[in-house]
Amino acid sequence: MAKYCYLFKVSIEKTLKELSRYKFNTISDILVLYVLFMAMFLGVKGFGTSFGISPIDMGSNLEGFIVGYFLWTIMMMAYSDVAYGLMNDANRGTLEQLNMSGIKLSTIVTVRSLSDMLINLLISTILLFIIMVTTNYKLEIKIFSILLPVFIGIFSVLGIGLIFGGLALVFKKVQSLLNIVQYFLIALVIISPENEIIYNLLPFRPAADMVFASMIGGYSLIDFSIHDYGIMICNSILYFSIGLVIFNKCVKLAKKKGLLGQY
Repeated sequence: MAKYCYLFKVSIEKTLKELSRYKFNTISDILVLYVLFMAMFLGVKGFGTSFGISPIDMGSNLEGFIVGYFLWTIMMMAYSDVAYGLMNDANRGTLEQLNMSGIKLSTIVTVRSLSDMLINLLISTILLFIIMVTTNYKLEIKIFSILLPVFIGIFSVLGIGLIFGGLALVFKKVQSLLNIVQYFLIALVIISPENEIIYNLLPFRPAADMVFASMIGGYSLIDFSIHDYGIMICNSILYFSIGLVIFNKCVKLAKKKGLLGQY
């Protein structure tokens, strides 16, 4: 257990040092996300005004848009960190060393992704407050009511990240596919299938609904039923398990073909 705690500690230190060392890139990433949001936000607002929709009627939709964008940034960072982290390790020549350690590569990747998620969640929260100040839309922020669903639901996104991480080990370059998945993640936040089974099977969707209810509807953790928590947990376990299985199979294939030591 001690070695996993040490791995988590080292992963957080590594992420913080990289953010601090490459300040320009860190600030640029935040600015790009902010500018992208403002462009989309003003576009949606202008589109509604052009059709004669009053600001009052648009209010709840725009609040939902802000929450959706907040969740999208968390999801995007969580799934992409796995694949890009492995590609960076391959470029630096450290991937083979990680695989030769006493901890399974899938465990290293998962723990590292969770540590990155904490930092990314902090960045997304800062971005959310900047957006609220800029747009003058005040959302109800209940820390625990947001963090718990995000922490549980993010494992479903990590499962997707593990799948693409495994593909990155075998095929090396998967950036084009990763970019396409960003739009798929937007759809996860927006679409609402009528079929309840399909709805509950969408990755991260049960957790996203809890966050929406907390930030817009004023719900707290005790307002959700055991059934809601059960669906959210099962959803995360399902996708995370699938991601682990595919990732481990890709690791075995990469070892067999001797792909871990080269990019």
